[in-house]
Amino acid sequence: MKNRLLIFLAVVVLALAPFGMISYADETDTEPLPIESLAPEVLPPEETQNSPEIVPPAETAEEIPLADGEYDAEELPLASGEPGFSEAEDTAASEAPARETGGANLITSYTVNFTAALDGWPRYDYAVFNLYSANDELLGSHTEYINSLDSFSLTYDVPAAPIGTVYYLDVSGIDSIDYYADNYTLPLSEKLPLYTYVNDDGSVSNHADMTAHIRTQDPINIYVDGKYVPLTSPAIFEGSSIIAPLSEVAEAIGITDCTYYPQYDSVKVKTGDNEMLVNIGYSYITVFGEDKSLSVPVSNINSLTYIELRPFVESFGSTLEYFDAGEYIDIHLTKSPMALESIAALEKRANESGVGSSTNYMIWVNKQKFRCTVFEGSKGNWKWVKDFTVGIGAEGSETITGTFEYFQAQDRWAYANYYVGPVMVFYGNYALHSTLLRYDGTPYNNNVGVKLSLGCVRCQAKYINWLSANMPFGTRVYITES
Repeated sequence: MKNRLLIFLAVVVLALAPFGMISYADETDTEPLPIESLAPEVLPPEETQNSPEIVPPAETAEEIPLADGEYDAEELPLASGEPGFSEAEDTAASEAPARETGGANLITSYTVNFTAALDGWPRYDYAVFNLYSANDELLGSHTEYINSLDSFSLTYDVPAAPIGTVYYLDVSGIDSIDYYADNYTLPLSEKLPLYTYVNDDGSVSNHADMTAHIRTQDPINIYVDGKYVPLTSPAIFEGSSIIAPLSEVAEAIGITDCTYYPQYDSVKVKTGDNEMLVNIGYSYITVFGEDKSLSVPVSNINSLTYIELRPFVESFGSTLEYFDAGEYIDIHLTKSPMALESIAALEKRANESGVGSSTNYMIWVNKQKFRCTVFEGSKGNWKWVKDFTVGIGAEGSETITGTFEYFQAQDRWAYANYYVGPVMVFYGNYALHSTLLRYDGTPYNNNVGVKLSLGCVRCQAKYINWLSANMPFGTRVYITES
């Protein structure tokens, strides 16, 4: 009876234990009897006669593919905080570049970024940039007209290639290139290698940064009748043509009347009755009423009008000879015969006038020609210095005629919206002074060659500034109708 009771209790315990309905005493209590001593002998599963055969997963007949986003149990990524999780390994895995699969991460273009640098006076010209493969196959070419210090970028489309491909750049038309820490003088002895690689942040680098040192020119020296002509702004190459500051070259060959008209952005060059009209930005000039083509357009450089040298001087009858000495270029010009003829006529008229001056200078204003001519010397022996176009009094407020002396200088006469100055008073309130200027120094009304003033003689700024700086008090001012 006792044995049957014990067996009954053991069966109850085994039946209820999985459901948590039996609680054991605390470990400090008396140790309970071992279950084995209560339970009957049970055979292990493999020894049971009727247990079904279990096939391991590896031996299944067909493996079921995983859907997108699913993981095999053995490949599930560890979450932060789980045993075996490494933050460093997780970060490295997330930053690693994606594997190349199909067309991903292939190089299909390459860009070269240039910063321009100038070490002298620029020689405006074309530069050619050719990109080659490692097999010396030409992959692309760019031609750039270098006419400023602006940065520029060149992009080449290339056949798809893996990261790590090296390209090669050849350049002509500039002086040198800074690439990494080296300077490469042109012509290049070897093409420059251009690399492709993966940056630390995983991005792909398919570009290079360089500094292009713009080609500088050999000095161009200008001589007129064997005498060197110093220019405030040098003659330079524009492609294969030489351009030079118009007014300074004109003066060197004997023409000083170069009048700028801002409303038309043009310059009128005049000697005697011979006129040339020069329109800035255009590739032609109007010579004595007929248009003449230029190889390069007229331009504005350093606030000066630059013009192609040869057609300009030859239009006025001057000759030009070119000598390339290797390290410099000499240009030999002759005086304009038209200018020499005009100068001779002006000197003859002045010396026949019988007018003298208490200084070594005389200023003659011919109202009919709208021309002011400055002479140096003495009565009967006047020599031309320069002449230029002026504005005179309008109808009803005509400029006075006669012989006068320059006796007073003032910086300016001020008005509401403009001023004139400097001012050279020669009689009463009659004066030679500038055209109308805004208070920032720009022209308000720059017109000359017309009747428009209240009686004064208006000169463009460069001429009145020269007169004010060079004419002493007492200089004769001689004004005639014709």
